[in-house]
Amino acid sequence: MGVFFKKDFLVYWRDRKEMLIALFMPLALILVLGFALPNWVENSNESLEMSVALVVKDRHEEGVHDFQESLKNMSISTEEKNELSKAAANFQPEALLMNMFGDDEVEGFLQVAALDDQTAQLQLKEEKVEAIITIPEAYTLAALNKLLLHEGDGAVLTLTALENSMKVNILQNMLDGFLGAVNYQAALDSGMEGQESKGEGELALANSPVGGLEQIEGVDMITSFQYYALAVSIFFALSVSTTTASKSITEKREMVFMRLLLAGTHPFRYLSGKVGSTLCMSLLQSWVLIMVSHFLFQLFPGKSLIFWIGLTLIIFMLCLTVAALSALYTAMLFRMKDADVATGISFILLVVLGVIGGNLVPIYILPDWLMNIGSVTPNGLALMSMIQWIQGSPFQELWLPILYQGVFFIVILAASLWIFPRRGRI
Repeated sequence: MGVFFKKDFLVYWRDRKEMLIALFMPLALILVLGFALPNWVENSNESLEMSVALVVKDRHEEGVHDFQESLKNMSISTEEKNELSKAAANFQPEALLMNMFGDDEVEGFLQVAALDDQTAQLQLKEEKVEAIITIPEAYTLAALNKLLLHEGDGAVLTLTALENSMKVNILQNMLDGFLGAVNYQAALDSGMEGQESKGEGELALANSPVGGLEQIEGVDMITSFQYYALAVSIFFALSVSTTTASKSITEKREMVFMRLLLAGTHPFRYLSGKVGSTLCMSLLQSWVLIMVSHFLFQLFPGKSLIFWIGLTLIIFMLCLTVAALSALYTAMLFRMKDADVATGISFILLVVLGVIGGNLVPIYILPDWLMNIGSVTPNGLALMSMIQWIQGSPFQELWLPILYQGVFFIVILAASLWIFPRRGRI
């Protein structure tokens, strides 16, 4: 195998032009897509439609009253007490939230129903709603204490979901905007000393985030640059398998494989060289793309060594599947009389996998049934695993996708060995 691996690897390595294209083209795509489609909320689609339960446990008027009563016992001037009391009276987070949900564009894909906590939890389990937004008890009082007096830990707005999804990420983005608006409103109304001369941007920055903390249970945000960097790198790793098969056309035309058979070489040694070189090249390309993207676009700042180990394992298992696909495409090329037909089939399969697996188009724009199919393809499974890993899923949840990748590798490699021509059949 070593001689054949060296041969195929050198064939790749000597084509410097193709290697540069394979590096700079995906980086350009990541840059363009990251800036062209920065916010998934702007791309409302039928697949984005979701139902959300709103649970309000807070008593707003009672919270404002308790805050104003606490001001009476504070050793500050009457003028300051009046300013703080007025700011508290104007503080209306629930009204801001309902205004956001009442926007025409938001109503086009987001249905919000006000429910009690027990009913909301039941509907979440029955998947009648996809998330629960909870304004907890004493939210107003805790927020006012933090925003206006800088006391306490602030208020926590809770978003609860059963699983990580693009829709939950979109809802989180919306709540980010809501919390920013709450902080900004409190900053404008507080009348704090030393801030009257500041511009609006400086004023918002000075007071954010002093209150209105957001808690997402089990879900971390994934940015557009992270998504596109992973999706594009996976697609170009897949393309290595078709490149390997296409390079075999020259060897078939020049009877290289026939001469190997005449020399007494086992046919599977030739195929094993393709698998090994494809594995190394796809690993190398994927890691170079992700690391360059990481430093250019600050993809994963502050991530631990455990995070990188988990990401490496997912990429390695994907590249194993890519290597098996290269063996399958090569076997098809030698089996078929017309090499162009085999090349066309492999290219069509590459495009189909790229589309339904979320590599060529954002997976959120696909119909639900197509998303379900794409999530079980090798590339779609790898992309979903990476997203879950970035969002903080425990390592135990990655074992099943990794096992599936191993099964894909074994099945595809077995199929390629089965259809690959043996002595006397070529």
